[in-house]
Amino acid sequence: MDYFQAQNKYRQKQLKFIFNFCVKLLVLIFTFLGGWWLGNSDKLILIQENEKIINDFNNEKIGLERKLTDTRLKLKESNLALNTQNINSHNSDFGRDAKNILASSLANGVKEKDIINNLRLLSKNKICNNFEYKELAVSTHSFVPPENTLILLSGSLKVKAEGNITDTINENPYFDPSKPLRAIFIYLGNNDIVEGNLPISKNIMAGKFSVNIKVLESKVRGAVIVRYQSCKI
Repeated sequence: MDYFQAQNKYRQKQLKFIFNFCVKLLVLIFTFLGGWWLGNSDKLILIQENEKIINDFNNEKIGLERKLTDTRLKLKESNLALNTQNINSHNSDFGRDAKNILASSLANGVKEKDIINNLRLLSKNKICNNFEYKELAVSTHSFVPPENTLILLSGSLKVKAEGNITDTINENPYFDPSKPLRAIFIYLGNNDIVEGNLPISKNIMAGKFSVNIKVLESKVRGAVIVRYQSCKI
């Protein structure tokens, strides 16, 4: 065997080795791709099954919510019909006080529209703003602070507070929050006065609006907190 034959034989072995390596590499790649495809297919199937379960659950939930809403509406209609029947019945005492107050208000000249608006304000179908808090300095017999009037709702409501109303000989300029307080509410020509211990509550109704007010104890000496919320129908 000469030099050229030996070199040719060596090259054939080299080519055979490279060919076998490429075949093995291709087999390995196809095996990996096949395994990945099968695993991904199983994963997609699981995802689809989970999505189907979630959709079925959501559909069932929506159906139950609709049934619950229908049941509540039917119950509300039944209660309304029952209450109306009891009110209209002359043999029933249901709503007797309300009917007497209504008849008395109409007889005293209260407009039917005002009564209807006030009744609507008592229902749940109203829009209320968030609670707001303001600080108010309290006047006493011995001291009247410079800012003793709280102006609310663009000036349509004014609130004043007077402390130590049962103690005229107290020389302390600050009021005692544990003793009775006089709250004065000025609105639409009215001057309502409420006396009592804190907290003091007041509900004002005017037309299609209402204001819920509560006078609370403050951490600041000589002052109270006025919490108020306006609602409309």
